[in-house]
Amino acid sequence: MHFMESLRRRYGALLYLCGLAAGVLLFAVMLLVVANVVMRYAFNQPVTGTLELTESALPLIIFFSLALTQAHGGHIKVVLLTQHLSPRLGRAAKVLAMIAGFVLFAWAAYAGWNMAAKSFAIGELERGAIRFPIWPVKFAVFFGLALLAVQFLLDGIWVALGGSLPDDSDEVME
Repeated sequence: MHFMESLRRRYGALLYLCGLAAGVLLFAVMLLVVANVVMRYAFNQPVTGTLELTESALPLIIFFSLALTQAHGGHIKVVLLTQHLSPRLGRAAKVLAMIAGFVLFAWAAYAGWNMAAKSFAIGELERGAIRFPIWPVKFAVFFGLALLAVQFLLDGIWVALGGSLPDDSDEVME
C-alpha cells in the first residue's frame, strides 16, 4: 500500500505540472484573444493567426487537464445504482468502472497515437492565416488520453487495495 501511495503522489506531481501547463496556456489564449479584440476594434489590425492558435490550444488545455481532474475526483459521478449496493459490492463496482475507464481511454490513446503518427508522417499543416504543423497537437491529445488511462488504472488498483478516492463520499445531490 505504501508503494501505491508513493506512486500516486509522484504521478500526481506529473499531473499537476500538466494542469499548470494547461492553465498557463489558457491564460496565454485569453491574452491573445483580448489583444486581438483590442487590435481589431481600436486599430483595425487584428492579430494574425488568432483563430488558428486558439483552435490548436484548446485540445492542449483540455487533454492536459483531464487526468488531473480524474485524480481530484472532479468528473461527474452517477451513483443511482451503486448507492444501494453493499460496501463490498460497491467497491467491486468501482474497481470495474475504473478498469473499464482504463480500457476505454487506453484504446482512445492508441487511436490518438496512430492519428498523430500519420499526421507526422504526412507533414500535416494547419492552413489559414498562418501555417504550422498540426502533429504536435495530435501528439498532445494522445499524451493526455494516455495520462487519463493510467490514472484510471491507478485508481482501480488503489480502490481494489482498499483505498478511497477523493469522490468517495457517495453524497446524492438533490
